[in-house]
Amino acid sequence: MFIKNDNGFICKNCGKKVEKLGYTSRDHCNFCLYSLHVDIEPRR
Repeated sequence: MFIKNDNGFICKNCGKKVEKLGYTSRDHCNFCLYSLHVDIEPRR
């Protein structure tokens, strides 16, 4: 089951701080557009 994650994070690619959106899950860095798949059990 998908769990919404709207936490801020430090991008593993460019190192910049990415702030939370405040209304939905963020799945990529808004600076370099790098994304990282972090679902432990993706939706089937």
